[in-house]
Amino acid sequence: MNKSIVLMQSCTVLLAGLLLTACASAPPENSVALEQQQLNQAYPGTDLSAPPQELTDEILSLHTAMQTLLSRSPQVRVELAQLGIADAQRLQAELISNPHLSIGALKPEAGGRWELDVGLSQPLLELFTRPLRRQLAEDNLLSIQLRLQARLQDLIAQTGNAYYAAIAAQQHLQVQQHLLDATLARQQLANSLYRAGNISENSFLYYDNELRRAQQQVKKREHKAREEYLALLNLIGLDSFQKIQLPPRLPVLPTENFSHSTLLSQARIDRLDIKIATQQLNQLANRRNLLRKENGWRDMSIGINAEREFDGATNVGPGVEFALPIFNRNQGKLAAVDAQTAKAEAQLTQIMLDADTEIALALDRMQSARVQLALIKSSLQVAEKRVALANREVNFMLGSPFELLNIKRQEIQLAHDLTNELASYWQARTQLELSIGRVLPASVPAIDHSKMDHSKMNHSEMNHAEMNHAEMNHSDSNHGNHTEKKSNEHEEHNHD
Repeated sequence: MNKSIVLMQSCTVLLAGLLLTACASAPPENSVALEQQQLNQAYPGTDLSAPPQELTDEILSLHTAMQTLLSRSPQVRVELAQLGIADAQRLQAELISNPHLSIGALKPEAGGRWELDVGLSQPLLELFTRPLRRQLAEDNLLSIQLRLQARLQDLIAQTGNAYYAAIAAQQHLQVQQHLLDATLARQQLANSLYRAGNISENSFLYYDNELRRAQQQVKKREHKAREEYLALLNLIGLDSFQKIQLPPRLPVLPTENFSHSTLLSQARIDRLDIKIATQQLNQLANRRNLLRKENGWRDMSIGINAEREFDGATNVGPGVEFALPIFNRNQGKLAAVDAQTAKAEAQLTQIMLDADTEIALALDRMQSARVQLALIKSSLQVAEKRVALANREVNFMLGSPFELLNIKRQEIQLAHDLTNELASYWQARTQLELSIGRVLPASVPAIDHSKMDHSKMNHSEMNHAEMNHAEMNHSDSNHGNHTEKKSNEHEEHNHD
């Protein structure tokens, strides 16, 4: 009897040791390092683990804005926390079920010793399917890693768009302020002529109302610039009290050319939604294999049973229990996997089409902006020449100062158009990077047209109201006064 008990105890300890060995697992691994490596391949120089850096009084660059996003943005922290959850789920998926211990006691009606039943069993399904389940857990983790990469790339692209939008709004405000200065000069000139009796009250009221309209537009531009500024701060994880200094103007148009077919080939390699769809297909294939393997081992368990009879005798022996796969052979689950596979294949095809369309749209938008900028450049040349000629005519009393100011208004409007098209180009370039899944090669800066001979006038810095028309005595018939002022006024208007 004692030998039987000792044998039972030994078998129990042995089985428990084997089960503990089978279910041993390491703590959850941290996948952030892998994410950092993959992000660096798409956007070199970025660092997910870098501490938040203090923003100095230096001008904020696009790279600094992206790094601030990665180190400060709560949205990035949320995505990294999701990765930690996936790491824990992978660990849990590798574990097998705990063994089952059963104990029973019976006492005869006539009295006597208790009959004891002791059983230890372990389900075998999870033990035999553990490699496949581990593979499924790895596939799930990889899918979450890819989704995290896609989310980070989307946030980086949003940062690029917000960065260029904030600079463009600030540049528009500067140009609009110059337009206000020119309108103010025209109103002051009209007031001077009205007081001298050289224009009617109706004409003066027209110019006076134009000044208020210009002031209204400046206020709108101020509000828009503030909106874009706050949107950028929020996106990169800064509060509204944070002070950052943006570049005074957008980068000039670069000299670069891209091939649609080359970019599409690159997108098929690097685009993350394509990788995710492909990974889903692999995961479904592994899921199908797991379901087929489960079919033969469904609800199967093995264990040891020990029993002590009423007379004190002890019985010890192994036991096995399994379900017969007669009715349920996972037919519904297999059919669902087949339908999900067909769906994933269709989604992958659509993603390929979307990538092609997005690349084509981004390239078309960039080319359109390039064409528009070339046309605006030519128009600026004409406008600047007209300003110089009109200024000369005004100095010789051959033209109207109001016409000169109208030409200046047209010139400033062209500066608005230039800013719009330049912002459109850089935002389209940012979307192109998102479309292919990685940063584009560094652009080669083109000649800054604001420094060329035909446009030495810096639209963001020039003062279009430098000539104080209110102090000019246009009602004076003495042409000599205008001749004496010719050289000084000509220098004020001559932007060359």
